[in-house]
Amino acid sequence: MTVPDFHKAQFSLCEENPFRLTPPGAQATLNADRHSSANKSANSTTEQNYPDPSFSSIISALKEAFSQRKAQGFAFLELTNSELMLIKKSIFVTVFACLAAFAVGTVCWLILNIAIGAFLHSMGVHYVIVPLVLLAINVLTAFGLFRLAQNAFGYISFHRLVQTWRRVFG
Repeated sequence: MTVPDFHKAQFSLCEENPFRLTPPGAQATLNADRHSSANKSANSTTEQNYPDPSFSSIISALKEAFSQRKAQGFAFLELTNSELMLIKKSIFVTVFACLAAFAVGTVCWLILNIAIGAFLHSMGVHYVIVPLVLLAINVLTAFGLFRLAQNAFGYISFHRLVQTWRRVFG
């Protein structure tokens, strides 16, 4: 069994991870065939063909790796910032919409209660029973709205932001 010579292979950047180099499969098998024939002829010539990197090329490679890591960190910070801004805007819109809905709903609810009370009074219902009927309707409505708010509260979370942090740091 022969081992392919990956030092002579042409590496290409991997699409999913730019920091990992992957050799093409066909090229690796081609180099393995060349290596087996070259290995039989002269072992000393293959050792001389390996690149001898200079100090400046190592320093430039380290600088490039550092700049890529720095760019990756800045991209992560921008993603975190955009998620926080989305959460902040969502909270402000939710609070404003709730206050507006409360104001409009209060006026409409008062008008509806007055209309129901006037209708019950015109039907001949005793004036003591009319407020009791309105109270029962209001208690049932408040209970239903409380359940709705309790269910909606479950969707306010930092779950997506925590998932992003886990993907990066985990």
